[in-house]
Amino acid sequence: MNEMTTKKLAEDFKVLIDDVEDLVGATASQTGERLADLRQRLQAKVDNARKGLAENTWFRKAQESKTRTESCLLKSSWAGWVIAASIGALLGLLLRRK
Repeated sequence: MNEMTTKKLAEDFKVLIDDVEDLVGATASQTGERLADLRQRLQAKVDNARKGLAENTWFRKAQESKTRTESCLLKSSWAGWVIAASIGALLGLLLRRK
């Protein structure tokens, strides 16, 4: 992923978090135990997402995963070919069934 794509993804994620937070606020006048519980869980997830976005932990983990995958594929390139061929064969079988 290049830097522009990463920044766009982070901005889109921030907008999503804002929208969810607005939704939680809009339903504040609604009553009911299940709805209150849902609002609390959503707010906790929004808070965690904001914290993770601010710390860039998600990006660091994605970069580490990418690096490990590339390293593994460079060490044993045949594994990549086998995986790609298996996925292709599976997709071919699934598309042929229709």
